[in-house]
Amino acid sequence: MAAGSGSAGGGDAPRGDLFAEMRRIKDASRLSYNRLADKTHYSRSSWERFLNGKQVPTRIAVEEFAVAAGADPEPLLVLLELAVVREEAPAEEPAPRTPERPAPASAASPAAPGAQGPEHATAAGRFAWSRILRTAAGVLAGALLGSGLTAFLIRPADGGAAKGGTAAATGSPAAAPAQTRPTGPVKVGCKSDTCLRREPQAEDCQWDAVTVRQTFLRGMSIQLRYSEACQAVWGRVENGNIGDTVMIKDRRSSSDEATIRMEHDTYTRMLAVTPDETWETITICGAIPSQKEQECSPLGAITP
Repeated sequence: MAAGSGSAGGGDAPRGDLFAEMRRIKDASRLSYNRLADKTHYSRSSWERFLNGKQVPTRIAVEEFAVAAGADPEPLLVLLELAVVREEAPAEEPAPRTPERPAPASAASPAAPGAQGPEHATAAGRFAWSRILRTAAGVLAGALLGSGLTAFLIRPADGGAAKGGTAAATGSPAAAPAQTRPTGPVKVGCKSDTCLRREPQAEDCQWDAVTVRQTFLRGMSIQLRYSEACQAVWGRVENGNIGDTVMIKDRRSSSDEATIRMEHDTYTRMLAVTPDETWETITICGAIPSQKEQECSPLGAITP
């Protein structure tokens, strides 16, 4: 595993290790930012932030990235936990202080933050560093597994991507990646009406999804996503802010809405489409409630 110099992670080695490992896997799997966006629920801009060290990805983002790249998510999740622990831990354990006049033995009220005793400092240090030590062994295992994964991904002599094939005799069986998208037709969990208000990823509808309609509001991208295999659509927004929303509605008055709760992106659950009610009949809207603004495609607001 490439050691994180901290250049991408703001001087934080654990963050740098995570970003470097994700970039290595991306390069080995030959996934572009657009392809990552197509195969996951995160936008191209989100993946650029994650892989360029501008933002620590969420656990879900790491898991989706690993599946899209055909990698084992566990080593990456260990690095993610280590990076989070490093951010939560104190910058350094408090240095021993020179002896001071002891406090009265009968004092029961909490001491001021600057006057906490050595027992408190020791406990704080133990709490912070014990979390780091618990993940240290996992990091070592992740490094070994990551090296094996690299060998598997770059093994083909013709430079082709290693997807779903059987490892060569010289390959390590332990380095086989997680199952990725099949080369044949996608097996999905629902179709048309049975997809109504179901979660796209849970039904494997995201694998063949494409953006069929797009509009913008103050830089926020509002997209209608369509899966031919599932015969269903859902709405997605990217580059928004917490509180911004996306809503979809069909001509039968079925609708679904999602609000950004964290980061800059979110997506709705699905609505069904049919030969008579195609994706062209779906209206999608994005809204910025803080600005009391809304943009829809086709033009025109969705009414309750």
